[in-house]
Amino acid sequence: MKRPAGILAIGMVVLLASACGRKGPLQPPLARGPQAVEGLAAHQQGGSVILEWTNPLKSIDGRPLESLEAAEIWVLELRPADAKQPPGLQDFEARARLGRRVSPKELQPSPRAAAGRAPDVLFAYPIAGDNAAPPAMAFAVRVLDGKKRPSKFCAPVVVETRACPLPPEIQDVRVFKDRIEVAWAAPAANTDGSAPADISGYNVYRAEGRGKPERLTPAPTTNRTFEDRRFSFDAPYTYVVRACASGPDTSLESADSTPRDVVAKDIFPPDPPAGLVAISGPGGISLSWEAGREEDVAGFRVWRKEEGGSGFVSLTSVPLTGNSFTDSAAGKGKSYIYAVSAVDKNGNESPKTESGPVAMKGN
Repeated sequence: MKRPAGILAIGMVVLLASACGRKGPLQPPLARGPQAVEGLAAHQQGGSVILEWTNPLKSIDGRPLESLEAAEIWVLELRPADAKQPPGLQDFEARARLGRRVSPKELQPSPRAAAGRAPDVLFAYPIAGDNAAPPAMAFAVRVLDGKKRPSKFCAPVVVETRACPLPPEIQDVRVFKDRIEVAWAAPAANTDGSAPADISGYNVYRAEGRGKPERLTPAPTTNRTFEDRRFSFDAPYTYVVRACASGPDTSLESADSTPRDVVAKDIFPPDPPAGLVAISGPGGISLSWEAGREEDVAGFRVWRKEEGGSGFVSLTSVPLTGNSFTDSAAGKGKSYIYAVSAVDKNGNESPKTESGPVAMKGN
């Protein structure tokens, strides 16, 4: 059957129109997966490998990345002889297995995070369990965007693993006037279940409020107590202790102990004033004392009682900021005993420092 000439003409017009719209050869569609993660670093802490990296902010084509669906952590177990040299990316992709897929909510902020750059994240990949961890493991990370399109793998990193102590347990945190004391118990075993725990010392860490933990011990201590003398009253602190493994690599630490929170309240009175001197003169009885060196002292209170009297009476309605006072109301011919106490900024008052008897001279 013959095709109508009109239909053939219409078809030719459509083909010509589509051909006229093309310029050059056909191009493949732009890639829209996320860029690869950057800065992957890894180290063992206790029964986990701590992985840190920077998530991408853009797609491969340079457009802003709207969201991330997940991060995939891929793992390749290595022989000890291969631990010194990370595998090539092609070899890693061919042999590695998916170890864990984690959502963005499971990632923690990394201590490496800094303003003005993509957010650094952290994930603790568990390696302790029923079976001992392999002696070396290679890790690489890739991310999936909101449409589940994967990025390329980042360059693999290698971690040599070993059994290390379980975390210690903080037993007590006590606040004193000049220090906070932290005491803990030693762990009984290692991450592989062997005993006793293989310990060379301990490191103590402290975070203030929501800040990142800072190590307080300049070197691992062999004691099971620590005195923190660089603290401020009313500041919120969180303490953790980690056990250090013995051997050449003492930087290998256990996981954190259970954190202990403390807000140090100043309930401690200042030291009593020293050097109180009382001298009778024509205008009254003059008192003077040493100002003291405590920074939180707000002032001083002056007290008086007659010699042989039952109790002191305050002569100052508010604390004095100076360290001298003249009692111009002293009765002539009477003998008095004076006292001075120190008051700090929180209202804590020291014990009284008493003078000897002093008589007001008459005319």
